[in-house]
Amino acid sequence: MSEDVTILTSANHTSLIKTFSGPDLKEQPFVIGKEFNVTEEPVSNLQSLSKILQRLENDPTQTIIRGSLIEDQTNPVPRNKQTFSATPRQWCMIDIDSLAWDGDINDQRAMLSYAIKQLPADFQSVDCWYHFSSSMGIKAGIRVHLWFWLERPCTDEEMKAWLSGCPVDLRLFNPIQIHLALSKVVLPAPRNPVSNVTGTRGSAIG
Repeated sequence: MSEDVTILTSANHTSLIKTFSGPDLKEQPFVIGKEFNVTEEPVSNLQSLSKILQRLENDPTQTIIRGSLIEDQTNPVPRNKQTFSATPRQWCMIDIDSLAWDGDINDQRAMLSYAIKQLPADFQSVDCWYHFSSSMGIKAGIRVHLWFWLERPCTDEEMKAWLSGCPVDLRLFNPIQIHLALSKVVLPAPRNPVSNVTGTRGSAIG
């Protein structure tokens, strides 16, 4: 069974990034857009997945979803469940948001270790690709996206059951929910020192 990543590119070049402005760093309305051009890229392991994610970090018009484009669709397409079908994936992104943290906000190793300890044991001693979300350091708590390569493809329902009770956003596990790979945030200077950090977390951490 081939494994793919479905990439959406905004048809009208909408920037798919959260922005904050003003002295109180107020979050601005986030407009996703209605139509997208779709490509599906093959992946075979965490390394090939991370290469795609690194590339997408530099393009604010692109995002990832778990679903697959239904046959006979022509670009651009709307992002809805009539256009995309639920598809088991061997990769997953886990969104940890607002996890209470009273340690050093600049100690990314400690934050990653603590965040991953909130997940089931299967995730404890494996590698993952991570990037802190755009609101990390602006809003309270640890806010990080963790990408894992699984032993087999898992459905959305399997992922929800697996992660039930963990401090993660289960809304991510549906065919059309966007997965933001871009961690940058547009701010007046000084820039948030944490939000742009990405990398591979090895099993030695934690």
